[in-house]
Amino acid sequence: MAKIKIKDLEPIAATRAKVIFGEILHQTSVEGKKFVVDRHGKPVSVILSYREYLGLIDRQGK
Repeated sequence: MAKIKIKDLEPIAATRAKVIFGEILHQTSVEGKKFVVDRHGKPVSVILSYREYLGLIDRQGK
């Protein structure tokens, strides 16, 4: 699994993410998309698939 780069994260406002959360879950788990959630223009969170997360954790332990 390749490293995740900031440019690979699609920005989304927290209010928008709240409205379309189900769609975000689909896009991350099925389509492999990754999001950075902004609040008042500042990044506060990242949403990615559980599989991607496990890959990051696995690489961290090596």
